[in-house]
Amino acid sequence: MDNEEILSIDQNDEQWKELRTRLRRKEFKLTMPCCNQEGFLRTSHKGLKHFVHSKSSNLCDWKPESSQHLRAKIEIIEACKENGWKAIPEFSECNWRADVLAVRNKKRIAFEVQWSRQTYEETKRRQEKYNQSNVRGCWFFRMPPIDLRNIDDSLMAQKELPAFQIREDENLDIVAQLHRSEFPLRALVDKLLKGKLKFCEEIRLNPKQELTIVFFKTSCWRCKKEQFCFTVESNLHTVCNQDYHLLASGWNSANIDKNPQVYSAVKEIITSNKERNIRVGTVKKRYSKTQYGKYLSHGCFYCDVIFDDYFLHDEKFEGLSNPQSLRFKKIVNLESKTSKHNHWCFSENGEFCQ
Repeated sequence: MDNEEILSIDQNDEQWKELRTRLRRKEFKLTMPCCNQEGFLRTSHKGLKHFVHSKSSNLCDWKPESSQHLRAKIEIIEACKENGWKAIPEFSECNWRADVLAVRNKKRIAFEVQWSRQTYEETKRRQEKYNQSNVRGCWFFRMPPIDLRNIDDSLMAQKELPAFQIREDENLDIVAQLHRSEFPLRALVDKLLKGKLKFCEEIRLNPKQELTIVFFKTSCWRCKKEQFCFTVESNLHTVCNQDYHLLASGWNSANIDKNPQVYSAVKEIITSNKERNIRVGTVKKRYSKTQYGKYLSHGCFYCDVIFDDYFLHDEKFEGLSNPQSLRFKKIVNLESKTSKHNHWCFSENGEFCQ
């Protein structure tokens, strides 16, 4: 057993018991990789097998790990092994030590689990040490540094500092946050190693969308006749299943209500629901006195007068919140749009936002 590397998670109960017995008999010496000091075996009250330092006067910055920290490391190691990477816990080199170092061929990734608080400055300092050793660092924070958070408290995406938020769920499993979704930590590491996550500087609208088209009642300002107008709920999604917000711009064709594919879907809904008598004016270019020119607009079903976007804005908002409005879901193919947004893009099929 001289110079043999032992991973606690590789040991079943019988092997762990045998190691403990042989260590007590002093048949071998257990040396900790972080400082070459002696260690011993411990099993937590939750059944986690791990190694700990023996009491010594020699200095070592090792501190006892929480059960959550240990379980997170085990999940990372298992994901690495399942993907053909060698996983080395508490690996030390030069002036740094990684919770788990994953190695395959010439590639090396240092995975860090930060269950306690750590400043952004300290994180950058440690990340720079990995960079100097040609090691890619990846961080999992329970409490991300303030400087790594967006205004909405979500985790900021940085290409040079990959970081994800983790927590312990009600089943005591360690889960990782990715946009609006949560994955078991092992699953997220698996996706990272399989290349299913990519840093993108732009976010792209998924061309194929299930839209909710809302028909709300209105009256013509000129002929006073009651009819319907329509709008679209803001529930668009990106290629990587994030929310995509189109600006409700008026007086031009950028407004999603005036999209040709959306208008085609509106006409199909009206045709297939004749019993509801949904009377909607044509979407076409009309002259506006307020804009001193023509623009693509809604209008009256009866007299064809323009419904100015400025005045329609509040009516659309009220229509979206009115439970008596008519709602129909429709699959629509839209033109793909992009906007600036740094994020970690997730794709099972290799189609990313950028």
